[in-house]
Amino acid sequence: MNILTPHQSKALAIDKSISLTANAGSGKTFVLAQRFLEIIINTSTPLSQVAAITFTEKAAGELYKKNFC
Repeated sequence: MNILTPHQSKALAIDKSISLTANAGSGKTFVLAQRFLEIIINTSTPLSQVAAITFTEKAAGELYKKNFC
């Protein structure tokens, strides 16, 4: 079980859009994966309507693997 920091917990609030920036190894991918799950489970938003923009192929691959594998 991961314990979230106050900033990570705030990023999970799905009532608004966010831009998430942080240092390497700070848990960004984990928080984003959790956020996507919160949106899909707790709203009527179809998966095809959830968007993520990342700046590296590695980060995109990690998000894909955590959400779809």
